[in-house]
Amino acid sequence: MPQLRGVGVFGYVDDTTPEPAKILHTKDKDGKESSEPNPLHSIWVREDQQVLGYLLNNLTKEVLVQVTAITTARELWVALSGMFSSQSLSRVNNIRTSLVNAQKGNKTVATYFAEMRGFADEMAAAGKPLRDDELISYIMHGLDMDYQPLVSALDACITPVSLDELFSMLSNFDQRVA
Repeated sequence: MPQLRGVGVFGYVDDTTPEPAKILHTKDKDGKESSEPNPLHSIWVREDQQVLGYLLNNLTKEVLVQVTAITTARELWVALSGMFSSQSLSRVNNIRTSLVNAQKGNKTVATYFAEMRGFADEMAAAGKPLRDDELISYIMHGLDMDYQPLVSALDACITPVSLDELFSMLSNFDQRVA
């Protein structure tokens, strides 16, 4: 989506840039009807095919074989949405389970944070972004009892900490313990 929006062609997949009529029907001042090709239609077809080509080039072979008969970017977008919507729900549930079950264990703070931010990025990619306070809760949940003094202190804070502040606090805590 960011690439399509960035070049101004997302309308071809979300149908806000619909296909114009192929033929323009007009009446002259005497009421005589005439028809002529719509010049906007050929431009739309050319741009739609460019978007379709871009999308097709970014699909895996396994997905590509399922959509070979599709002829417009919008049709492809709808087909892909249908194919992956149920997988997205399952994926979101699996990522949430991973977030709940994640443990810092003997990982470094940097490694643990990278793992947790990775889960947050996956949630965002699946259309369910986490707020920072939610991610902080998951991170704190995964800390073992050695971090209980820090967790208790953070729970007593009136103003919430940011992810960067939490990272610094955990890093400093680890350095003091070491």
